[in-house]
Formats: sequence, C-alpha cells, structure tokens
Amino acid sequence: GGPARGQCRGSAGPQGLVAVSERGLEGGCCVKVLGPTWRVLRVLGVPGSPPLLTDPWGVSLDDAGRVLVADWGRRDHRVLCFPRKGQGWAVVNKGLSSPCGVALLGEHHLVVADSMHHCLKVFQYC
Repeated sequence: GGPARGQCRGSAGPQGLVAVSERGLEGGCCVKVLGPTWRVLRVLGVPGSPPLLTDPWGVSLDDAGRVLVADWGRRDHRVLCFPRKGQGWAVVNKGLSSPCGVALLGEHHLVVADSMHHCLKVFQYC
C-alpha cells in the first residue's frame, strides 16, 4: 500500500475521455486513457503500444480522441501523437529541450511548453 511514487498529469477530452501521464521512478512510464466511468481503456507508450515513452509530462486530447504527449529523456525531446487505434508517432521531434506541457490551439495546431528554452512553441499536427 501507500501513496504512488512518481508524478502524474492529466487532460479531459471529448466523450468523457481522460488521459493521465504516469511518470514512474523506475521506468514505469505510460499514459492511461480512461473512459467516462474511470475504467482504463488503453495504456500508451509501453511495449505493445509503441512508441515507448521515456518520461511523459503534459498530455492533451483532441476532438478526434488522439492523445498528444510531451515526452523527454536523455535522448528524446518530443511530442508524440497516439491515435484512438493503432501505433503512435512523433509529431515534433526536433527543436525542443525538455517539453513539459502541450495544449491545443485551434484546429491542427498545438502549443508546447519548452522548459529549457523558457518559451512556448507552436506547431502544426494532423
């Protein structure tokens, strides 16, 4: 028992979906997508649901139910997109240093909080 080790961040989306990033201290990193009844529908960024997450921070859900994840580690500083079904991909994989947040800004645009560059950056995604 006891409290969970690590940190999490979440985002509410369409149709009652909620995405929560889990940053484990011993490699247990993932994003869980919960339904309206708080049941786990999907676990993203783990073996069997690539790409693997290094250290997920901010998450956001778009109107299509895609999950956008700000993820960074020793090698990767990126934003990943996980569709409702199928494998995810990097929508931003250059020009970021420790992205810690992601939010949607209009259709097919996202804002990324770049913590080491001390700025917000806007990107297109689809």
